[in-house]
Amino acid sequence: MNQTTKSMKQINKRQKQVPAATARQKSGNPVKGRSAVSNAPAPPYAGMIMVAVILVVTFMAFFPSLHNDLLKTWDDQAYVTKNELVKSLSGANIVKIFKEDKGRYANYHPLTTLSLAINYHFSKEETFGYHLTNLLLHLLNTLLVFVFAWLLTKKNLVTAGVTALLFGLSPIHVESVAWISERKDVLYAFFFLSSLVTYQLFQQKSDWKLYLLSVLFFLCSLLSKAMAASLPLVLILVGIMEKRKWSFRLLTDKIPYFVLAILLGYYAITIQAEGNAIGSVMFPLGMRIFHACYGFSAYILKILLPTGLSAFYPYPYPLLNAGWITNVTPPVFYLTLVVSVAVFCFSIYCMVSDRKNLNIAGFGLLFYAVTIALVLQFLPVGRAIMADRYAYIPSIGLFVVVGYFAGLLFNRKKYMVPVVILVAGYAGFLFFLTRLQTRVWENDETLWNNVIRLYPLDNRVAIAYFNRAQFYQLENKPQEALKDLLVVVDWNQKDDNALHKIGKIYGKELRDVGTSLIYFQKAYDANPMNLEVLQDMATAYGMKGDFKNSLEYSLKGLEINKNDPFLLYNTGINYTNLGQAALGQTYIKKAIEIDPSLKRN
Repeated sequence: MNQTTKSMKQINKRQKQVPAATARQKSGNPVKGRSAVSNAPAPPYAGMIMVAVILVVTFMAFFPSLHNDLLKTWDDQAYVTKNELVKSLSGANIVKIFKEDKGRYANYHPLTTLSLAINYHFSKEETFGYHLTNLLLHLLNTLLVFVFAWLLTKKNLVTAGVTALLFGLSPIHVESVAWISERKDVLYAFFFLSSLVTYQLFQQKSDWKLYLLSVLFFLCSLLSKAMAASLPLVLILVGIMEKRKWSFRLLTDKIPYFVLAILLGYYAITIQAEGNAIGSVMFPLGMRIFHACYGFSAYILKILLPTGLSAFYPYPYPLLNAGWITNVTPPVFYLTLVVSVAVFCFSIYCMVSDRKNLNIAGFGLLFYAVTIALVLQFLPVGRAIMADRYAYIPSIGLFVVVGYFAGLLFNRKKYMVPVVILVAGYAGFLFFLTRLQTRVWENDETLWNNVIRLYPLDNRVAIAYFNRAQFYQLENKPQEALKDLLVVVDWNQKDDNALHKIGKIYGKELRDVGTSLIYFQKAYDANPMNLEVLQDMATAYGMKGDFKNSLEYSLKGLEINKNDPFLLYNTGINYTNLGQAALGQTYIKKAIEIDPSLKRN
């Protein structure tokens, strides 16, 4: 009897074990031979240790940027040194920031300007505080990327860790972190990701306080940079991922996000149009589609294989006297058109698939697509076809895909070690490149040297030679500046700014007034409305004692700006030297009324 009872107990035990195994399979928990990412709970300290390691490694990678200079030829002057809005934290000035922050480059980002004003209050023009703030924001963004991926994949540490590690170390983010002017990038990303994470938590907990906080974060993101306008589309993608299907009900709680995006996005575009920030060369629609596909494909390549990074990527057309020759379509456009269409179609297929692994791939690719779409040069902004800073948020989508599939393989015992080796090797590769790239942004000379190295003797990057020449002038290296400027005018004989600067170097630095006037005349012929050229021509002729020509160019300058104090004063001196002292005094008096400092002369 005891033996029979014992046998029955063993049978019952085996029967109870079978459903347990089956339940593990149905729930998606990994069993031997399956590829599903493990959602098994990990020790609570594992995630904290992982995040700490990622943040420390990221800090070490970007550490050299803390000692970089303010750039003198690439926006930092406009955003910090010569920006009056950042030089006071008074209540009146803060109001002014939110009312008038259109900036030299026609962008509305008052929160970014306010953050720079806080830096200026404590640091003035000492760069360490600005760079440290940028780096700390990047570290916070890396943490938020971890949380976002962790929530998206139902608390999978491997996926979250790999995604955050690649985001933190990516060299394509150096421009956003190491360049003070790109404070707007790391700041808008902080609020963008904060809004995204709080929305994920709202979906899980149905706590409307989290929803309101998410909307507030989104508003702050838009007030930091208009590129945040893509967030509502990302939220829809998250909703589809959570519910595994499309429904118009997904749109209802996104309405406030869309309203804010449309209003502030429209305002940003209006400001750019008024400030001529939208490119003066408006390509035909067909070319703009090619440009968008080129950028769409090139950003993917630069994110995953970040070599050859540049502060300036020219359009892939040849140039003639600064004009694009667009009568022949570069073959690369056809290739990138095919790649872009294929990637987009594949991402849609993955998103609607019933397979979870493909859903994640589709989500990541569409996250990339909707966040990069606004900067694909459908409306040309600036003279470059792409910029590393635009990949800051979009790169997250691609890194989620890499992180997810790394997690899949990691949970297969035979692939665990190879995956660790590959991820560590790739992260080490990114770490090395990021350290190098932070030094590229050390100062103006290193920055433009890198562009010239990547595009040697290429007239499409004349801006690199021009800006390096400006830096050399500021550093009292006139011969080096002259050499770069002569290269620029050799490519474009109608570049009045370069011709003017050559004339100034000859006149002011090399004391050769005759040669100076030759280049001033060339600059005037190229652009008779360049007021600075007219001012310097008047000065140069006056130095030679040719008061008649000096007066002629002074009067031409006054036709452009009748209240220019320098030209008024110079006109008065010339009239006096030509024997018309009374008339001369009239002009001198008016000049001093406008600028009392001229009285000392």
